[in-house]
Amino acid sequence: MSEIEMKVIPSYIDDELAIVFHFEFKASHMKVGEAAVCTYKLTDSQSSQSTGPKGFRKNKYAVLKELDVIDEYKYAALKKISHFLKVIGITTLAQDLIA
Repeated sequence: MSEIEMKVIPSYIDDELAIVFHFEFKASHMKVGEAAVCTYKLTDSQSSQSTGPKGFRKNKYAVLKELDVIDEYKYAALKKISHFLKVIGITTLAQDLIA
């Protein structure tokens, strides 16, 4: 299995106050799948709000809404998504997938 490439397309859902990251995966110039992750603010209470990057990390979480990747590339795709989320300060990824 060769290395996969990941393209990230961010967007914003105003109604849900969520940032959505759409991921596209390619291997050898062939599309092998896509995924969608929504990031939300954990709480709106004043007592839990923090400023700066550490506050962002503590007050955000991510939910995997869509995962449509060829089976042999799923592990690599999830690993890349997880790494991306860690880079932006989100360490927890929940799943909201219907089997």
